[in-house]
Amino acid sequence: MKLVSYSLPERAGTRIGALVGDRVLDFTADPRLPWPSMVDLLEAGPAAMDQARAVLAEAEAGAGTAQWFDRDAVILGPPVPGARKLFALAGNYAEHIEESIKHAGISQAPRVFMKPPSTVLRGDGAPIVLHRHARAIDWEAELAVVIGARAKYVSRADALAYVAGYSCFNDVSERKFQVFPHERRSEWDGFFEWLNGKWVDGFGPMGPALVTPDEVGDVQDLDISLTVNGTVQQSANTRQMIFDVATIIEFLSAFCTLEPGDIIATGTPAGVGDARGVYLSAGDTVQVRIDRVGTLTNPVIAEAPSDGSVG
Repeated sequence: MKLVSYSLPERAGTRIGALVGDRVLDFTADPRLPWPSMVDLLEAGPAAMDQARAVLAEAEAGAGTAQWFDRDAVILGPPVPGARKLFALAGNYAEHIEESIKHAGISQAPRVFMKPPSTVLRGDGAPIVLHRHARAIDWEAELAVVIGARAKYVSRADALAYVAGYSCFNDVSERKFQVFPHERRSEWDGFFEWLNGKWVDGFGPMGPALVTPDEVGDVQDLDISLTVNGTVQQSANTRQMIFDVATIIEFLSAFCTLEPGDIIATGTPAGVGDARGVYLSAGDTVQVRIDRVGTLTNPVIAEAPSDGSVG
């Protein structure tokens, strides 16, 4: 299944459904699927997913009273808008380490940071807004993993059983972020400016759908690419990851309980703009494509000027 969270222009609230070609099947109105959000659906466990599959199969067969919407008539949000945690890996492709962080070398364990999901996540078609303090906004195509069951001390051999599905992710990054410029600098300033540049509102486009593992197949053999205005900037395969998905889950669950809906962005391959001094501008269109997962498209716009009000 390709699960989506979406809204309708004329109705309030977020709904869940299934993306089938150019249509969206509404799950929210079906009394057999009493889960108001994607996190609720995932927390309900395998039985809920089986019920969702049954409803989808019935609708595709033309039975029942299914409600369909044209994809162009809905607003797709990030697949898991209520995610509690969003982990991201730094330096998980060797060629990206070489182009961007040569001094770091290849770590013996995953390097993980976090982004605030409630404010960075955006859906397919949503704009990437150039922050008023931005000087160098960059792209990072990544495979996103969504956890489907509570996981603690999970072995690598069992790790993929805890995955609900996969999605496209763009770890948008401000490379020269300084909200408050200052003359005196400490050795930690560069690290935290890099980290703060990951946290900007909307710097986590994700989607268009949460694709279940049965449709994706071998997660370590997926072509991944990113284009800006149709020009290929990144092109790789997930087999090039230093730490594969199962190893990442084993590592994270060794010290942090993973919960249904948690997101793991698994790192970006070579081809980021900062390596060449090229950055996003208003009017650009960025697309992340991952084989058997989908295409995430986001336009780039300038931030609207402030009216001076508070809040």
